[in-house]
Amino acid sequence: MRGIENLLKESIAQVCAVDVSALTPGSRLADIGVDSLASAEVLVDLEIRLGQQLPAGTLRNLEHAHTLADLTAMLEAAFAVKPRASP
Repeated sequence: MRGIENLLKESIAQVCAVDVSALTPGSRLADIGVDSLASAEVLVDLEIRLGQQLPAGTLRNLEHAHTLADLTAMLEAAFAVKPRASP
């Protein structure tokens, strides 16, 4: 299975019409067009791609995510996916 970060990048690129190669862990969500509506679309897309439903309240908790890395960490925890190893 591909990692959450890669799936997240692909989904954000599609929903926000940005180049996936421009997305880095430090990308600020507001700067790449991830607003509340885009967040909901990205979450639904991830649920479909992974075949898993996110726990209730996940969307509400996204207000605390400011970067792609923040969002990745939150979603890894929500999907109970083992976090990627640090380099």
